[in-house]
Amino acid sequence: MSSSTQKVQNLLQWIEAQGGYVHPSVVPELDPSTGLSAFAQADIDKDERLISCPFNLAVTPELAGEAICAIESLKEDELVWLAGTSRAGEKWNDRMRIGAYIGLHWVRTDEEGEESLPSSLRHWPYINSLPPAPDLTTPLYFTEPELDLLRGTNLHGAVMDRKAEWKEEWAAMNAVLKKDGLTWDRYLLTATYLSSRAFPSKLLRLPDTGSSTTSAIQTSDEEDSHPVLLPGVDLFNHARGQPIVWLSSETPSTSHGSTKTISLVTPAAHSKGAQLFNNYGPKPNEELLLGYGFVIDDNPDDVVALKLGSQKASGTVTERLTKAELDPTKRFLLRRDGKLDPDLMSVLRILLSPDYPVEEEEIDSEDEHALHAQEEKSMQLELDVLGTLGQMLDDKLEKLEQASPGEGEVRDEVRTMVEVYRKGQVEIVSTAMEKIEERIRRLEGLMDQGMGGCACCT
Repeated sequence: MSSSTQKVQNLLQWIEAQGGYVHPSVVPELDPSTGLSAFAQADIDKDERLISCPFNLAVTPELAGEAICAIESLKEDELVWLAGTSRAGEKWNDRMRIGAYIGLHWVRTDEEGEESLPSSLRHWPYINSLPPAPDLTTPLYFTEPELDLLRGTNLHGAVMDRKAEWKEEWAAMNAVLKKDGLTWDRYLLTATYLSSRAFPSKLLRLPDTGSSTTSAIQTSDEEDSHPVLLPGVDLFNHARGQPIVWLSSETPSTSHGSTKTISLVTPAAHSKGAQLFNNYGPKPNEELLLGYGFVIDDNPDDVVALKLGSQKASGTVTERLTKAELDPTKRFLLRRDGKLDPDLMSVLRILLSPDYPVEEEEIDSEDEHALHAQEEKSMQLELDVLGTLGQMLDDKLEKLEQASPGEGEVRDEVRTMVEVYRKGQVEIVSTAMEKIEERIRRLEGLMDQGMGGCACCT
Protein backbone atom coordinates (compact mmCIF):
# COMPACT_ATOMS: atom_id res chain seq x y z
CA MET A 1 0.00 0.00 0.00
CA SER A 2 1.39 3.41 -1.00
CA SER A 3 1.96 6.17 1.56
CA SER A 4 -0.91 8.26 0.14
CA THR A 5 -3.30 5.29 0.17
CA GLN A 6 -2.34 4.48 3.76
CA LYS A 7 -3.06 8.08 4.81
CA VAL A 8 -6.56 7.87 3.33
CA GLN A 9 -7.09 4.50 4.99
CA ASN A 10 -6.10 6.12 8.30
CA LEU A 11 -8.60 8.92 7.58
CA LEU A 12 -11.45 6.45 7.04
CA GLN A 13 -10.60 4.69 10.31
CA TRP A 14 -10.58 8.07 12.09
CA ILE A 15 -14.02 8.92 10.65
CA GLU A 16 -15.43 5.66 12.01
CA ALA A 17 -13.80 6.29 15.39
CA GLN A 18 -15.52 9.69 15.50
CA GLY A 19 -18.98 8.20 14.98
CA GLY A 20 -19.02 8.13 11.18
CA TYR A 21 -19.49 5.19 8.83
CA VAL A 22 -17.59 3.73 5.87
CA HIS A 23 -19.05 0.84 3.88
CA PRO A 24 -16.85 -2.24 4.42
CA SER A 25 -16.38 -2.62 0.66
CA VAL A 26 -15.24 0.99 0.07
CA VAL A 27 -11.45 1.22 -0.26
CA PRO A 28 -9.04 3.90 -1.51
CA GLU A 29 -7.00 2.99 -4.58
CA LEU A 30 -4.76 4.86 -6.99
CA ASP A 31 -6.26 5.24 -10.46
CA PRO A 32 -4.02 6.39 -13.36
CA SER A 33 -6.66 8.85 -14.58
CA THR A 34 -8.38 10.12 -11.43
CA GLY A 35 -5.67 9.67 -8.80
CA LEU A 36 -6.54 8.43 -5.34
CA SER A 37 -10.21 7.41 -5.57
CA ALA A 38 -12.89 5.28 -3.93
CA PHE A 39 -13.40 1.76 -5.28
CA ALA A 40 -15.57 -1.24 -4.44
CA GLN A 41 -13.45 -4.17 -3.24
CA ALA A 42 -16.60 -6.35 -3.33
CA ASP A 43 -20.07 -6.06 -4.83
CA ILE A 44 -22.21 -3.31 -3.29
CA ASP A 45 -26.00 -3.56 -3.40
CA LYS A 46 -28.24 -0.66 -4.37
CA ASP A 47 -29.51 1.70 -1.66
CA GLU A 48 -26.39 1.10 0.44
CA ARG A 49 -24.71 3.86 2.40
CA LEU A 50 -21.20 4.41 1.05
CA ILE A 51 -20.01 6.84 3.71
CA SER A 52 -21.40 8.98 6.54
CA CYS A 53 -19.57 12.02 7.88
CA PRO A 54 -20.67 13.37 11.27
CA PHE A 55 -21.80 16.98 11.18
CA ASN A 56 -19.25 17.81 13.88
CA LEU A 57 -16.35 16.63 11.67
CA ALA A 58 -17.14 19.21 8.99
CA VAL A 59 -14.55 21.96 8.57
CA THR A 60 -16.72 25.08 8.66
CA PRO A 61 -15.84 28.79 8.66
CA GLU A 62 -17.33 29.05 12.17
CA LEU A 63 -15.22 26.20 13.54
CA ALA A 64 -12.14 27.63 11.84
CA GLY A 65 -12.67 31.11 13.28
CA GLU A 66 -13.18 29.79 16.81
CA ALA A 67 -10.04 27.63 16.61
CA ILE A 68 -7.90 30.48 15.26
CA CYS A 69 -9.02 32.79 18.05
CA ALA A 70 -8.40 30.12 20.72
CA ILE A 71 -4.92 29.24 19.48
CA GLU A 72 -3.71 32.76 18.75
CA SER A 73 -5.50 34.47 21.66
CA LEU A 74 -7.46 36.69 19.32
CA LYS A 75 -11.01 38.00 19.34
CA GLU A 76 -13.45 37.45 16.50
CA ASP A 77 -13.41 41.14 15.59
CA GLU A 78 -9.63 40.93 15.06
CA LEU A 79 -10.05 38.56 12.10
CA VAL A 80 -10.32 41.49 9.71
CA TRP A 81 -8.37 43.19 6.95
CA LEU A 82 -6.03 45.67 8.62
CA ALA A 83 -5.71 49.37 7.88
CA GLY A 84 -3.73 50.02 4.71
CA THR A 85 -5.19 47.03 2.85
CA SER A 86 -7.69 47.29 0.00
CA ARG A 87 -10.55 46.10 2.23
CA ALA A 88 -9.60 47.61 5.58
CA GLY A 89 -12.03 46.67 8.35
CA GLU A 90 -13.73 43.93 6.34
CA LYS A 91 -14.10 40.52 8.01
CA TRP A 92 -12.07 37.62 6.72
CA ASN A 93 -14.01 35.60 4.19
CA ASP A 94 -14.69 31.86 4.50
CA ARG A 95 -11.66 30.92 2.40
CA MET A 96 -9.29 32.91 4.62
CA ARG A 97 -10.70 31.36 7.81
CA ILE A 98 -10.53 27.78 6.59
CA GLY A 99 -7.15 28.43 4.97
CA ALA A 100 -5.72 29.75 8.23
CA TYR A 101 -7.23 26.84 10.18
CA ILE A 102 -5.66 24.23 7.90
CA GLY A 103 -2.41 26.18 7.77
CA LEU A 104 -2.09 26.29 11.55
CA HIS A 105 -2.13 22.47 11.59
CA TRP A 106 0.98 22.52 9.39
CA VAL A 107 2.66 25.29 11.39
CA ARG A 108 2.16 23.52 14.72
CA THR A 109 3.21 20.16 13.25
CA ASP A 110 6.39 21.75 11.84
CA GLU A 111 7.21 23.26 15.23
CA GLU A 112 6.27 20.49 17.66
CA GLY A 113 5.04 17.43 15.77
CA GLU A 114 1.52 16.16 15.22
CA GLU A 115 1.31 14.64 18.71
CA SER A 116 1.40 18.14 20.22
CA LEU A 117 -1.53 19.56 18.26
CA PRO A 118 -4.07 21.20 20.59
CA SER A 119 -7.63 19.88 20.74
CA SER A 120 -8.86 22.87 18.73
CA LEU A 121 -6.78 21.63 15.77
CA ARG A 122 -8.53 18.28 15.42
CA HIS A 123 -8.43 17.61 11.68
CA TRP A 124 -4.85 16.39 11.20
CA PRO A 125 -5.89 12.88 10.00
CA TYR A 126 -7.97 14.60 7.29
CA ILE A 127 -5.45 17.28 6.32
CA ASN A 128 -2.61 14.75 6.23
CA SER A 129 -4.59 12.66 3.71
CA LEU A 130 -5.14 15.48 1.20
CA PRO A 131 -3.12 15.44 -2.04
CA PRO A 132 0.18 17.37 -2.14
CA ALA A 133 0.69 20.31 -4.50
CA PRO A 134 2.48 18.27 -7.24
CA ASP A 135 -0.68 16.15 -7.63
CA LEU A 136 -2.96 19.16 -8.28
CA THR A 137 -3.86 20.12 -11.85
CA THR A 138 -5.87 23.33 -11.52
CA PRO A 139 -4.50 26.17 -13.70
CA LEU A 140 -2.96 27.95 -10.70
CA TYR A 141 -0.53 25.03 -10.65
CA PHE A 142 0.26 25.31 -14.35
CA THR A 143 3.76 26.26 -15.47
CA GLU A 144 4.15 29.36 -17.65
CA PRO A 145 4.25 27.29 -20.88
CA GLU A 146 1.09 25.49 -19.71
CA LEU A 147 -0.66 28.78 -18.92
CA ASP A 148 0.22 30.00 -22.41
CA LEU A 149 -2.01 27.22 -23.75
CA LEU A 150 -4.98 29.12 -22.28
CA ARG A 151 -4.28 32.40 -24.07
CA GLY A 152 -7.29 33.63 -26.03
CA THR A 153 -9.75 31.93 -23.67
CA ASN A 154 -11.81 33.39 -20.84
CA LEU A 155 -9.99 31.08 -18.47
CA HIS A 156 -6.58 32.72 -18.93
CA GLY A 157 -7.79 36.01 -17.46
CA ALA A 158 -9.80 34.22 -14.77
CA VAL A 159 -6.65 32.42 -13.59
CA MET A 160 -4.74 35.70 -13.33
CA ASP A 161 -7.61 37.34 -11.44
CA ARG A 162 -7.95 34.42 -9.03
CA LYS A 163 -4.24 34.34 -8.30
CA ALA A 164 -4.18 38.08 -7.55
CA GLU A 165 -7.26 37.80 -5.32
CA TRP A 166 -5.89 34.86 -3.34
CA LYS A 167 -2.47 36.48 -2.93
CA GLU A 168 -4.12 39.58 -1.50
CA GLU A 169 -6.12 37.43 0.93
CA TRP A 170 -2.98 35.57 2.02
CA ALA A 171 -1.12 38.81 2.72
CA ALA A 172 -4.07 40.19 4.72
CA MET A 173 -4.35 36.96 6.73
CA ASN A 174 -0.66 36.84 7.54
CA ALA A 175 -0.63 40.50 8.54
CA VAL A 176 -2.78 39.41 11.49
CA LEU A 177 -1.34 35.97 12.30
CA LYS A 178 2.33 36.75 11.52
CA LYS A 179 3.34 33.14 10.93
CA ASP A 180 6.37 32.39 8.74
CA GLY A 181 4.97 28.91 8.14
CA LEU A 182 1.79 30.30 6.56
CA THR A 183 3.46 30.71 3.19
CA TRP A 184 1.83 31.68 -0.10
CA ASP A 185 2.33 28.13 -1.37
CA ARG A 186 0.42 26.77 1.60
CA TYR A 187 -2.41 29.28 1.23
CA LEU A 188 -2.67 28.40 -2.46
CA LEU A 189 -2.92 24.76 -1.45
CA THR A 190 -5.71 25.36 1.09
CA ALA A 191 -7.64 27.62 -1.29
CA THR A 192 -7.39 24.94 -3.98
CA TYR A 193 -8.66 22.31 -1.56
CA LEU A 194 -11.65 24.54 -0.91
CA SER A 195 -12.37 25.19 -4.61
CA SER A 196 -12.12 21.51 -5.50
CA ARG A 197 -13.51 19.76 -2.42
CA ALA A 198 -15.99 22.07 -0.65
CA PHE A 199 -19.70 21.40 -0.25
CA PRO A 200 -22.46 23.86 0.72
CA SER A 201 -23.14 24.13 4.45
CA LYS A 202 -26.89 23.83 3.79
CA LEU A 203 -26.26 20.08 3.57
CA LEU A 204 -25.56 20.08 7.32
CA ARG A 205 -29.10 20.12 8.58
CA LEU A 206 -31.69 17.50 9.42
CA PRO A 207 -35.06 17.54 7.63
CA ASP A 208 -37.66 19.91 9.05
CA THR A 209 -40.32 17.20 9.24
CA GLY A 210 -40.40 15.40 12.55
CA SER A 211 -41.83 12.16 11.18
CA SER A 212 -38.52 10.87 9.87
CA THR A 213 -34.93 11.16 11.00
CA THR A 214 -33.61 10.42 7.53
CA SER A 215 -34.31 12.44 4.42
CA ALA A 216 -32.91 13.25 1.01
CA ILE A 217 -31.50 16.76 1.12
CA GLN A 218 -33.79 19.38 -0.40
CA THR A 219 -32.17 22.79 -0.85
CA SER A 220 -32.82 25.99 -2.74
CA ASP A 221 -30.44 28.36 -4.48
CA GLU A 222 -31.73 31.23 -2.34
CA GLU A 223 -30.80 29.49 0.91
CA ASP A 224 -27.79 31.07 2.65
CA SER A 225 -24.83 28.71 2.57
CA HIS A 226 -21.07 28.64 3.12
CA PRO A 227 -18.33 26.32 1.85
CA VAL A 228 -17.49 23.42 4.16
CA LEU A 229 -15.14 20.45 3.91
CA LEU A 230 -16.55 17.00 4.64
CA PRO A 231 -13.76 14.53 5.50
CA GLY A 232 -14.01 11.30 3.53
CA VAL A 233 -16.98 12.40 1.46
CA ASP A 234 -14.64 14.28 -0.88
CA LEU A 235 -12.85 11.04 -1.75
CA PHE A 236 -15.58 10.28 -4.31
CA ASN A 237 -14.89 11.80 -7.72
CA HIS A 238 -17.42 13.49 -9.99
CA ALA A 239 -19.31 11.65 -12.71
CA ARG A 240 -21.92 13.58 -14.68
CA GLY A 241 -25.37 12.03 -14.36
CA GLN A 242 -24.24 9.59 -11.69
CA PRO A 243 -27.25 8.62 -9.54
CA ILE A 244 -26.42 9.45 -5.92
CA VAL A 245 -28.52 10.45 -2.92
CA TRP A 246 -27.46 12.78 -0.13
CA LEU A 247 -29.09 11.96 3.21
CA SER A 248 -29.01 13.88 6.46
CA SER A 249 -29.82 11.63 9.37
CA GLU A 250 -29.39 10.55 12.93
CA THR A 251 -27.06 7.59 12.43
CA PRO A 252 -26.60 4.89 15.09
CA SER A 253 -23.01 4.54 16.28
CA THR A 254 -21.54 1.86 18.54
CA SER A 255 -19.17 4.35 20.16
CA HIS A 256 -21.13 7.62 20.01
CA GLY A 257 -24.79 6.64 20.34
CA SER A 258 -26.81 8.55 17.76
CA THR A 259 -24.82 10.94 15.56
CA LYS A 260 -26.00 13.55 13.07
CA THR A 261 -24.38 12.71 9.75
CA ILE A 262 -24.40 13.54 6.06
CA SER A 263 -24.32 10.36 3.96
CA LEU A 264 -23.81 9.30 0.37
CA VAL A 265 -26.24 6.55 -0.64
CA THR A 266 -26.02 4.76 -3.97
CA PRO A 267 -29.35 4.04 -5.72
CA ALA A 268 -27.51 1.66 -8.07
CA ALA A 269 -25.59 -1.55 -7.40
CA HIS A 270 -21.82 -1.64 -8.03
CA SER A 271 -19.65 -4.56 -9.05
CA LYS A 272 -16.35 -5.49 -7.46
CA GLY A 273 -13.54 -3.30 -8.82
CA ALA A 274 -15.80 -0.43 -9.94
CA GLN A 275 -14.91 3.14 -9.06
CA LEU A 276 -17.54 4.80 -6.86
CA PHE A 277 -18.59 8.30 -7.86
CA ASN A 278 -20.37 11.33 -6.50
CA ASN A 279 -22.22 13.83 -8.69
CA TYR A 280 -21.39 17.53 -8.28
CA GLY A 281 -24.23 18.57 -10.58
CA PRO A 282 -24.05 20.07 -14.09
CA LYS A 283 -20.81 22.04 -14.50
CA PRO A 284 -19.12 23.43 -17.63
CA ASN A 285 -15.50 22.57 -18.38
CA GLU A 286 -14.39 26.11 -17.60
CA GLU A 287 -15.59 25.70 -14.00
CA LEU A 288 -14.30 22.14 -13.74
CA LEU A 289 -10.82 23.03 -14.96
CA LEU A 290 -10.47 26.22 -12.91
CA GLY A 291 -11.85 24.83 -9.66
CA TYR A 292 -11.23 21.08 -9.82
CA GLY A 293 -8.45 20.45 -12.32
CA PHE A 294 -10.22 18.16 -14.80
CA VAL A 295 -12.53 18.35 -17.82
CA ILE A 296 -15.20 16.17 -19.45
CA ASP A 297 -14.99 15.23 -23.13
CA ASP A 298 -17.89 16.67 -25.15
CA ASN A 299 -19.39 18.09 -21.96
CA PRO A 300 -23.13 18.76 -22.59
CA ASP A 301 -23.07 21.40 -19.83
CA ASP A 302 -20.35 23.48 -21.48
CA VAL A 303 -20.91 27.20 -21.91
CA VAL A 304 -19.10 30.22 -23.31
CA ALA A 305 -19.39 33.41 -21.26
CA LEU A 306 -19.70 36.71 -23.12
CA LYS A 307 -19.19 40.16 -21.62
CA LEU A 308 -19.96 43.37 -23.42
CA GLY A 309 -17.44 46.20 -23.53
CA SER A 310 -17.19 48.52 -20.55
CA GLN A 311 -17.88 51.72 -22.53
CA LYS A 312 -19.97 54.07 -20.39
CA ALA A 313 -23.56 54.28 -21.60
CA SER A 314 -25.42 57.57 -21.99
CA GLY A 315 -28.07 58.63 -19.50
CA THR A 316 -30.86 57.73 -21.92
CA VAL A 317 -29.45 54.27 -22.54
CA THR A 318 -28.90 53.64 -18.83
CA GLU A 319 -32.45 54.75 -18.08
CA ARG A 320 -33.89 52.41 -20.71
CA LEU A 321 -31.77 49.48 -19.50
CA THR A 322 -32.91 50.10 -15.93
CA LYS A 323 -36.55 50.32 -16.99
CA ALA A 324 -36.23 46.99 -18.79
CA GLU A 325 -34.43 45.46 -15.78
CA LEU A 326 -31.39 44.62 -17.91
CA ASP A 327 -27.80 44.49 -16.66
CA PRO A 328 -25.28 45.06 -19.47
CA THR A 329 -22.34 44.14 -17.20
CA LYS A 330 -23.46 40.57 -16.48
CA ARG A 331 -21.97 37.48 -18.09
CA PHE A 332 -24.19 36.20 -20.88
CA LEU A 333 -23.92 32.47 -21.54
CA LEU A 334 -23.88 30.65 -24.85
CA ARG A 335 -24.75 26.96 -24.65
CA ARG A 336 -24.29 24.02 -26.98
CA ASP A 337 -27.71 24.49 -28.60
CA GLY A 338 -26.53 27.82 -30.02
CA LYS A 339 -29.52 29.75 -28.70
CA LEU A 340 -28.84 33.40 -27.94
CA ASP A 341 -29.60 34.82 -24.52
CA PRO A 342 -32.75 36.99 -24.91
CA ASP A 343 -31.34 39.48 -22.38
CA LEU A 344 -28.18 39.87 -24.46
CA MET A 345 -30.25 40.60 -27.55
CA SER A 346 -32.38 43.13 -25.65
CA VAL A 347 -29.31 44.91 -24.26
CA LEU A 348 -27.77 45.18 -27.72
CA ARG A 349 -31.01 46.55 -29.18
CA ILE A 350 -31.00 49.38 -26.65
CA LEU A 351 -27.26 50.04 -27.01
CA LEU A 352 -27.48 50.20 -30.81
CA SER A 353 -30.73 52.16 -30.90
CA PRO A 354 -31.21 54.35 -27.80
CA ASP A 355 -34.68 55.35 -29.01
CA TYR A 356 -35.69 51.69 -29.41
CA PRO A 357 -38.91 51.27 -27.35
CA VAL A 358 -38.55 49.12 -24.25
CA GLU A 359 -42.26 48.37 -24.59
CA GLU A 360 -44.00 48.10 -27.94
CA GLU A 361 -45.40 51.48 -28.98
CA GLU A 362 -49.13 51.63 -29.58
CA ILE A 363 -49.87 52.47 -33.22
CA ASP A 364 -53.24 52.97 -34.86
CA SER A 365 -54.01 49.70 -36.63
CA GLU A 366 -55.46 51.73 -39.53
CA ASP A 367 -52.21 53.66 -40.03
CA GLU A 368 -50.53 51.35 -42.55
CA HIS A 369 -47.63 53.73 -43.12
CA ALA A 370 -46.75 53.87 -39.41
CA LEU A 371 -47.13 50.12 -39.05
CA HIS A 372 -44.83 49.50 -41.99
CA ALA A 373 -42.26 52.00 -40.78
CA GLN A 374 -42.19 50.37 -37.38
CA GLU A 375 -41.79 46.90 -38.87
CA GLU A 376 -39.03 48.00 -41.22
CA LYS A 377 -37.15 49.77 -38.43
CA SER A 378 -37.50 46.74 -36.18
CA MET A 379 -36.13 44.36 -38.79
CA GLN A 380 -33.21 46.62 -39.61
CA LEU A 381 -32.33 46.90 -35.93
CA GLU A 382 -32.48 43.13 -35.60
CA LEU A 383 -30.03 42.83 -38.48
CA ASP A 384 -27.72 45.35 -36.81
CA VAL A 385 -27.88 43.46 -33.50
CA LEU A 386 -27.17 40.12 -35.17
CA GLY A 387 -24.34 41.65 -37.17
CA THR A 388 -22.75 43.15 -34.06
CA LEU A 389 -23.05 39.91 -32.14
CA GLY A 390 -21.74 37.95 -35.10
CA GLN A 391 -18.64 40.16 -35.22
CA MET A 392 -18.09 39.68 -31.48
CA LEU A 393 -18.26 35.93 -31.88
CA ASP A 394 -16.06 35.99 -34.96
CA ASP A 395 -13.37 37.82 -32.98
CA LYS A 396 -13.73 35.34 -30.12
CA LEU A 397 -13.52 32.36 -32.45
CA GLU A 398 -10.35 33.72 -34.03
CA LYS A 399 -8.69 33.96 -30.60
CA LEU A 400 -9.85 30.48 -29.62
CA GLU A 401 -8.50 28.93 -32.81
CA GLN A 402 -5.11 30.61 -32.42
CA ALA A 403 -3.94 28.16 -29.76
CA SER A 404 -0.42 28.58 -28.43
CA PRO A 405 1.80 25.57 -29.20
CA GLY A 406 3.00 25.69 -25.59
CA GLU A 407 6.71 26.27 -26.05
CA GLY A 408 8.61 24.61 -23.23
CA GLU A 409 7.78 21.62 -21.09
CA VAL A 410 4.05 20.88 -20.93
CA ARG A 411 2.56 17.89 -19.13
CA ASP A 412 0.59 15.59 -21.42
CA GLU A 413 -2.46 15.59 -19.14
CA VAL A 414 -2.50 19.41 -19.06
CA ARG A 415 -2.24 19.69 -22.84
CA THR A 416 -5.11 17.22 -23.24
CA MET A 417 -7.34 19.06 -20.74
CA VAL A 418 -6.77 22.41 -22.44
CA GLU A 419 -7.43 20.92 -25.88
CA VAL A 420 -10.75 19.47 -24.66
CA TYR A 421 -11.70 22.81 -23.08
CA ARG A 422 -10.79 24.87 -26.18
CA LYS A 423 -12.54 22.41 -28.48
CA GLY A 424 -15.78 22.82 -26.52
CA GLN A 425 -15.49 26.61 -26.63
CA VAL A 426 -14.92 26.58 -30.40
CA GLU A 427 -17.89 24.28 -30.99
CA ILE A 428 -20.25 26.46 -28.94
CA VAL A 429 -19.19 29.70 -30.62
CA SER A 430 -19.36 28.09 -34.08
CA THR A 431 -22.89 26.80 -33.43
CA ALA A 432 -24.03 30.23 -32.24
CA MET A 433 -22.54 31.85 -35.35
CA GLU A 434 -24.40 29.40 -37.57
CA LYS A 435 -27.66 30.31 -35.82
CA ILE A 436 -26.94 34.01 -36.30
CA GLU A 437 -26.14 33.58 -39.99
CA GLU A 438 -29.35 31.60 -40.45
CA ARG A 439 -31.42 34.36 -38.81
CA ILE A 440 -29.72 37.05 -40.90
CA ARG A 441 -30.47 35.15 -44.11
CA ARG A 442 -34.08 34.72 -43.07
CA LEU A 443 -34.54 38.42 -42.25
CA GLU A 444 -32.84 39.56 -45.44
CA GLY A 445 -35.04 37.18 -47.41
CA LEU A 446 -38.18 38.66 -45.88
CA MET A 447 -37.06 42.19 -46.69
CA ASP A 448 -36.18 41.20 -50.26
CA GLN A 449 -39.62 39.66 -50.74
CA GLY A 450 -41.37 42.98 -50.61
CA MET A 451 -41.42 44.04 -47.01
CA GLY A 452 -39.64 47.18 -48.10
CA GLY A 453 -42.72 48.44 -49.93
CA CYS A 454 -45.51 50.31 -48.13
CA ALA A 455 -49.03 49.62 -49.49
CA CYS A 456 -50.26 53.14 -48.81
CA CYS A 457 -47.42 54.71 -50.82
CA THR A 458 -47.72 52.53 -53.95
